[in-house]
Amino acid sequence: MKYQIYVIILLVTFDLTGGVINLDDEEFFGEMADRYNWPNHPCRRICSYNDVPRHCFYTLVIEEFSSMSKACHNCPFNVTDCFRPHCMPTDGKQKPLYVVNRQLPGPLIEVCINDIIVVDVRNRMLSESTVIHWHGFKQRGTPYMDGVAYVNQCPILPGTDFRYTFRASDPGTFFYHSHIGYQRADGLFGPIVVNKMINEDRMANLYDNDDLYIMIHDWSHKTGDVGAVEQFYVTASVAPTTMLINGLGRFQQFQSADGKMFYSPVAVFNVSQGVRYRIRLINSGAEDCPMKMSVDSHSLLVISMDSNDIEPVEVDAITTWSGERVDFILNANQRPDNYWIRVSGYGVCSNTSAHQVAILRYYGAPFEDPMGVVGYDLPQNNKERILNPYNVGVEVKSKENVYLPDLKSMDPNDHSLRKYVDQQIYIKLDFYNIDNYDFARKDLYGFNQVPYSRWMGTFQLNHISLKLPPVPLMSQWNMLEPNDFCNAENPPKRVDCMDETLQCACTHVISLRLNSVVELIFVNGDSQGNEFIAAHPMHLHGHFFRVVAIENLEGNVTVEQVKQLDREGKIKRILDRAPIKDTIKAPSGGYTVVRLFADNPGYWLFHCHFEQHSNIGMALIFKVGEHEEFPKVPYKFPRCGNYLPRAM
Repeated sequence: MKYQIYVIILLVTFDLTGGVINLDDEEFFGEMADRYNWPNHPCRRICSYNDVPRHCFYTLVIEEFSSMSKACHNCPFNVTDCFRPHCMPTDGKQKPLYVVNRQLPGPLIEVCINDIIVVDVRNRMLSESTVIHWHGFKQRGTPYMDGVAYVNQCPILPGTDFRYTFRASDPGTFFYHSHIGYQRADGLFGPIVVNKMINEDRMANLYDNDDLYIMIHDWSHKTGDVGAVEQFYVTASVAPTTMLINGLGRFQQFQSADGKMFYSPVAVFNVSQGVRYRIRLINSGAEDCPMKMSVDSHSLLVISMDSNDIEPVEVDAITTWSGERVDFILNANQRPDNYWIRVSGYGVCSNTSAHQVAILRYYGAPFEDPMGVVGYDLPQNNKERILNPYNVGVEVKSKENVYLPDLKSMDPNDHSLRKYVDQQIYIKLDFYNIDNYDFARKDLYGFNQVPYSRWMGTFQLNHISLKLPPVPLMSQWNMLEPNDFCNAENPPKRVDCMDETLQCACTHVISLRLNSVVELIFVNGDSQGNEFIAAHPMHLHGHFFRVVAIENLEGNVTVEQVKQLDREGKIKRILDRAPIKDTIKAPSGGYTVVRLFADNPGYWLFHCHFEQHSNIGMALIFKVGEHEEFPKVPYKFPRCGNYLPRAM
């Protein structure tokens, strides 16, 4: 169905979209993107061997904007106004936003495998810098395009442009988002789909339509930076208020002048009875808010995770962490009606009972809300089959639930699944009750100098807070000194990095030998006995990895305890067709074991995908290979850094 529609569109509009539009005409292109979300782009096509890879040009205009702006006129009282150009109603509340082409989410980028994606990012914000990360893309041969400030590039300054150019080397579901500050939290994200060649889709016989995607996002009525300041300097109890589904949601009712009650509109997904839909679920959330999604009266056949196919598994609900993507097939085999799509949050979102709904609407059904109660604390179905249930590994077996290590990849075994590895690296995820120079400054308002309600611990990896250098590692590494770097094996010779009661902050880099098999063991426990231990979604740039073990030990756990379990043979590694991912949870009070083949030279960020945690240093950088093995710096690549001339 999808391809027949696109063939007609391309025949009619190829000359217009491919040749007439001036990509330097910012006003015109922004208007086109707003209206059409690029449905007629020549790169949205049947992916055929007869078609050579194309250069796919896009422009992303980054602006500061507002939800419920004057562009929304009389929304939500006139629902038509809610869908005017440039209106972003979100959940009906006004809030400053960061947006792409005045859309939330930003426009879909859809290409074929091996196409070259060329994106001109135009920063039209007044005072904010930005970068765009292409989440899930390995950037093989193009590490300078990964979009992490001071790792791969300089920030894109206000009023300037940056052209990203990279190959869509892997098929699947991806997304783009800002990788500076809290811009992703406030709307700067959008979906990407890379389609396979038509004869290479192993799941093609399972679905009829591939037009739908669902982006779920935790949402606060405070802006991300305001929430962060409050979290770190005022109270540690800040949490998202609600959620958005494809940029829409309901939070409260609004009363019009004549006394009528209205909700802001929710996302509606139209389906035809008897059609099987491949739906691409993307968790673009920013905070500690893992989300469970389900569709009333429908089962979900999961076929892919993080852009990698698995043996299909049928479930009733899917739990995802920030950064994860799950493709599933929904068979529209129920009677034509309206059905709730439900999303509810865990983690700190359980403190605010954050939840959201959208509508699955069959053609022919009335334009009305589905039946059924909407809320957070609804009766639980004990027989509900959940993929990736919250904060467990494989230690709590249930015949209903499906656990990540039990999934089987559709790809054959590779180097990473051999018995012995070249490097084994333990990474301790911890939450320390220590003074922090940034927000718990010693002798002024240190950790123990304020009331318990204002305690804010420090998230670290291997007891180090990542501090990025003043220049990008990829392009200007030769401006740094060896002692500018550190890791747990080579800590700086400073008292703050030799005393675990103090905060160690430095440019945390771990070297991996090129073409080596590396096993990473994330140990997520609290050596100081805190009651709070978060489950963290850990995301690796530049590589996929195999998930070979996950277990929650339900309590404080140390690296030595996990090492002892391994010596005793109590860590069961799945080394046959283990699932392939780039983002994986580290359960609180437990461990996760992943394997990767380090074959992509460059500097690659590894971090918690909760923005608040990553921004305060819960991250490190893997250096894969040596500098002489890196791709060459692009011609006239932007440079930046400190300016400290000698005093006159």
